[in-house]
Amino acid sequence: MVRGLSLFFWFLWLCPLLTVGQRVVLNKGIGGNNTHDLLRRLQKDVLAEKPDLVILMVGTNDMLNSQKLVPYAQFQENYQAILGQLKAQNIRVMVMAPPPVDTGYVLSRHDRRAFTEDLNAKLDSAGGIVRALAAEHRLPFLDLNERFKAWGSPSREAHSLIINQANMGKEDGIHPTKEGYARIGQEVYRYLKKKRLLKKNQKIVCFGDSMTYGSYMDGAGTAHGDTYPAVLQRLLQKKN
Repeated sequence: MVRGLSLFFWFLWLCPLLTVGQRVVLNKGIGGNNTHDLLRRLQKDVLAEKPDLVILMVGTNDMLNSQKLVPYAQFQENYQAILGQLKAQNIRVMVMAPPPVDTGYVLSRHDRRAFTEDLNAKLDSAGGIVRALAAEHRLPFLDLNERFKAWGSPSREAHSLIINQANMGKEDGIHPTKEGYARIGQEVYRYLKKKRLLKKNQKIVCFGDSMTYGSYMDGAGTAHGDTYPAVLQRLLQKKN
């Protein structure tokens, strides 16, 4: 009994040592969010967590959700406000431009009259705003829009990295497949490593909309399963 208690207290003493150098990833994505929504929950979901690094991806709903549309000037203002609050807390930030979409699928469930531009042209413009803000604030910028286009996605083929009828039986056209999320997690990890943004005992918050949440994936809303934060967490654990 005494020996058992000794081992128990030895384990309690050792536990903090076992976690030294580990990194924690939090998934703070919510489906349907635009920049207005992110601003409203920034304090509760991000600042209160006191993260070391925030990975921010938003813009799809601002540009394409007919119920959540935001003009370019307001999008820029909201994004600037988010960055300003993070910067005021000395939190490192990495920003990403969201992937392209299948216009036909998206317009089949949204009011076409709400759009005067091609949907992917709108995403390109939003990505340009994010790129410019990243340059202004000297932030690392990962262009997932360019990456997905280079990977041949979206398409109507089964190998597309964006969900479609052929690969998941859904005329979605926005959200990545399991392989698509895996690619995002891998790209984010490589980019963080390249920019030397990975530190020991680091808390990373992935902040955004359904792309971060991981719609249709196992572990949606968490850093477990098949979401991109989950893929990133596993890669970080392997490299600790």
